[in-house]
Amino acid sequence: MTLMITNEDTKKLPLSIKTAIPLIEDTFRQAGEGTAENPARYRMPFKNNGFVQFGPAALHAKGVAGFKMWANFGKETGVHKNSGHATNYLYDMATGELLALIHSSTIGWYRTSAATAVAVKYLSPENASTVGLFGAGHIAAGQLEAVCAVRPIRQARVYSRTPKDREAFCHRMSEQLGVNVIPATSPEEVPRNAEIVVTASTAETPVLFGDWLTGPGLVVAVGANHWYRRELDEKAVAWADLIIVDGKEQSKVESGNLLWAIAHGATTWERVKELGDVVTGHVPKPNFKNTSILFGGHGLAINDVAISAKAYELAQAAGIGSKISL
Repeated sequence: MTLMITNEDTKKLPLSIKTAIPLIEDTFRQAGEGTAENPARYRMPFKNNGFVQFGPAALHAKGVAGFKMWANFGKETGVHKNSGHATNYLYDMATGELLALIHSSTIGWYRTSAATAVAVKYLSPENASTVGLFGAGHIAAGQLEAVCAVRPIRQARVYSRTPKDREAFCHRMSEQLGVNVIPATSPEEVPRNAEIVVTASTAETPVLFGDWLTGPGLVVAVGANHWYRRELDEKAVAWADLIIVDGKEQSKVESGNLLWAIAHGATTWERVKELGDVVTGHVPKPNFKNTSILFGGHGLAINDVAISAKAYELAQAAGIGSKISL
């Protein structure tokens, strides 16, 4: 029997951004050790409206494999509000059994946020206390929560295009996190004196410019995961002494930030390393006092498989979800 787990079911489980962090960290460790497989996901664009997206992966050490399928189409719903159209499929590698079908919205938000937390844990000073954030939506909220989970953040400065949304976001996140979250009146204020800068916008053109980055620090770019979308200009990429991504092959397909910068001579693929190799120590931690670091996150299928396996385990134990015969 296959277990069907909806978003509402997932919200009943003891899963959260915080509990997902060690799970996703271990997944990156498996990637660095070579026991995980994660090819670049595939997108099939349609001529008129949206695309289908397919991301498979296998965690051999855990004996599970699976894929995430997005249906990013549908008039005025699918392309821009696609999270409800995605499903994770989890398989037992020993038997081939389809263990679970899991709606992707909630667990996807956990894994996206947790991946940033892992990057921040390994790529920023332990005492980092200031963060700048571009974006005031659902993804941005998860990013800020994730950073605060692994660093003693005291102040966050936030910019988004709509002042009303920006101010509401800052008020809500201040109360939720117990952190001084303040709105920035202009985008160039965001990186000023920030040890960590996160871009979590829906922009297709840069929101962060290299001319605004004046010293060592960490930039986490997670909003642009299509070849035509950029959150950083090429100067922001050239600013980085060290460039880390969640998955290099996927970045070669999806990272508008890097594809543009490399095409314009700002960096090369040879300089790009993977987070799994940092977690395992194959790429040593940098000297944070004098190193400028860029992390590009696009969302990996190995992380989807890992958090799907955890959701399945917890749902089985709690008797949550619906058993279906396929």
